[in-house]
Parts: sequence; structure tokens; C-alpha cells
Amino acid sequence: MRSRKPFLIFWPQYFDAKRSRAKGRRVSKKEAVDKITADDIFKAANRLGYKTQYEKGYKYPKTWWDDSDRVVIDTKGKKKQKVILEIAKEIKKIQPKR
Repeated sequence: MRSRKPFLIFWPQYFDAKRSRAKGRRVSKKEAVDKITADDIFKAANRLGYKTQYEKGYKYPKTWWDDSDRVVIDTKGKKKQKVILEIAKEIKKIQPKR
């Protein structure tokens, strides 16, 4: 088993506007986006200067039946919630209006 420190896992469900907080959303409705993918998270984290790894074939534990990938990010010692908010704001900037 590999060590993930200081890496943290980020799922698209954290940013999905169609999900409730109980189903995994971690940002406010105002910060959430529709049709989010792990690729969007990967691009936003890279633009913010974080070291990232894109991992395919993993399923979000709360919704294991959905296909979704995940992104592992070196948060440089920052709290996960702070990084989630930074990424959400960056996704809003780069994601085309849908």
C-alpha cells in the first residue's frame, strides 16, 4: 500500500450542483457546477499550481454504482476544504457556460 501523504483525494461529486450535501457535495450551491468531471478538477488544480495525479477506474464510495474517476492532489499542507473552495472557483473560471 502506497503512502498518500501529503496527497488528498478529490472526487467530482464534491463539486456537483445536482447532488445534495448528504450525497457528497462539499461546496455551496453557488460554488457548485453542473456536469463536472475529474478532468475539470485536474485542469483547475494544475492551473492553481498543485501537483496532481489523475486516477481512472475508481468509484466514489457513496455512489459506487456511478462511474467516476478521481484526482489526487498534493495540497502543500493546506486544509482540504480550503483547496476544495479554490478549485471550485477555478473550475467556474475555466468551465464553459453550459
